[in-house]
Amino acid sequence: MITNHPTNDLAKTGARHRAGYLVQQAGYTLGIAAADGAALSALLPPNYLDQVAQARNDVDRARQDKVNMESESKHATNAQNTQVRAAKVWLRKAVKRSQRAQRQGATVAAELTQIGRTQTVPAVLQQVSKVLALLASHAAELDSLGPATQPLIDEGQQLYDTLQQVDADQEQTRAAALPASVVAFYARKGELYLGLKVINDAGHELHAHDPQAAAKYNLSILYRHSSPAAALLGQPEPNHSGTSPAAN
Repeated sequence: MITNHPTNDLAKTGARHRAGYLVQQAGYTLGIAAADGAALSALLPPNYLDQVAQARNDVDRARQDKVNMESESKHATNAQNTQVRAAKVWLRKAVKRSQRAQRQGATVAAELTQIGRTQTVPAVLQQVSKVLALLASHAAELDSLGPATQPLIDEGQQLYDTLQQVDADQEQTRAAALPASVVAFYARKGELYLGLKVINDAGHELHAHDPQAAAKYNLSILYRHSSPAAALLGQPEPNHSGTSPAAN
């Protein structure tokens, strides 16, 4: 078993990634895993690489189905885009205000002075939530060097709440309308995605003493292809280690 997450959660995760890109990424990841051989396999459940390879083959076959192809194409353009764009603009505003304060001598958290690369809606929500908390904790110092921080916090909270609701509504609507075969396809994509993440985690553990070797275990092939959300955010997501399905 690649993962024991529920089918619905796997389908939500899989819906965010195009099958063709996942298959390409799997070819690379399984290749570097094979090169590390028994040392890597020892960090994984028995036959884990074979199970991920089977998921890759299943996704590769299923993506040829016309219904699956059409569903992926429709999912690529959705109602979340406007809210994602607004959230990204707000993040830029928050970062620029923090950078300005830092140049004036304020001590602010590093996470407030740079925007991490994000692609998925859950990742954007997580980033906005984190920045909101940091702005609140640094509000007094930011207020002493510029305009009041609370209106910016209020704006960000409203954007967060709206995007979270839009995301939930869309997922529920789509899930109810999808044929069972498409849900199964998305779930298998979700399994493959998480399987690749698990392999990357193992690779990072194996090469914890060698950052250059560890860096080979990444999702750069998957994320070099910009989805609509990635285009709105301005850049693809960086290499990843372990996160929960909801985060990616």
